[in-house]
Amino acid sequence: MRSPVYLHGAAPVVDASAEHVLFAFSDREQALFFPEARPELAAGRAAWSRLDPESLDAEGWADALRERRPTVLVTAWSAKPVPVDWIDSDDFSLRYVCHITGSLKKIMSDRLYARGVRATNWGASINHTVAEHALLLVLALLRGAAQWPATIAQGGWTVDHVERLRSRTLRGKRVGLHGFGAIAREIAPLLASFRPERVSAYSRGVPPSFIVEHGVQSCPSLERLFAESDVVIGCESLTPENRGSVDARVLGLLADDAVFVNVGRGQIVDETALLAEAASGRLRLGLDVFHREPLPADSPLLAAPGILLSPHIAGPTWDTYRVCGDHALDNLRDYLDGKPLDGEVAADFFARMT
Repeated sequence: MRSPVYLHGAAPVVDASAEHVLFAFSDREQALFFPEARPELAAGRAAWSRLDPESLDAEGWADALRERRPTVLVTAWSAKPVPVDWIDSDDFSLRYVCHITGSLKKIMSDRLYARGVRATNWGASINHTVAEHALLLVLALLRGAAQWPATIAQGGWTVDHVERLRSRTLRGKRVGLHGFGAIAREIAPLLASFRPERVSAYSRGVPPSFIVEHGVQSCPSLERLFAESDVVIGCESLTPENRGSVDARVLGLLADDAVFVNVGRGQIVDETALLAEAASGRLRLGLDVFHREPLPADSPLLAAPGILLSPHIAGPTWDTYRVCGDHALDNLRDYLDGKPLDGEVAADFFARMT
């Protein structure tokens, strides 16, 4: 269900006939997000055109924007940055970036916000898939999934292989959520079905009352969260204040054999400290996000023992790509109808994106 969020007061009156929608995504993205749809139909009375950004270099992209003068851009992963010289020019026309996918950092800029350009992305449409993936990593680590192939190859299964895997259950564990945004609020009810001892959360700037309202205990500090949890799930947004905050000291507060999973932002965690913990074998570690993405072939994380890595796939699953496409087209229609947008990305939230 769509949950309208509008950040700038009453929705403005939009003359759709004066709008020009430029659908700027690749043929592959068209097939992923709109397998059975014609996205241009969402333009309604607005003029529209289509181009593939992958077919253009930076100069060609800039020329296309100046020539077509779109008021709306519908973009995806293949998007190119909106050129600064066009933003600062007298013929700048853009009013809305309707981004089908996640981070807007590649295309948006502070200059666009200063010019009053609005933006949306896939918003909350895939929060449930991230929550599912976080739970997958937690359960896999508790059950020693990374060692299953070697255990099977050894044969002669006895009670010894359970001991070697140190297989554990989630029931009765103390689970901590670092972050309490929309994803954490999806994770919490999933955890409840496993009957943990408790679920607690810490997120800088989030009122404790808000956390408690959602049936989760509020933790007063990051340090307390790590010290008093058997399982910690990182799902926090990146800010200047929390960059690198999960460091060796904080990780050291986790008890031996505790689980730490990060599906939030890679740069919140000190990767050098993670590597040291992996080498010691003291913790069960799972990561879906990293400082550099895609993870370079020479990254020491790839060779680290005891870290379960997934290739930043907590986001949309294969069967939810079309959900992201539908969400974008719903927002496009709402914009052209002068209605509130779902999950509009404000400038302060954009600043925290990676």
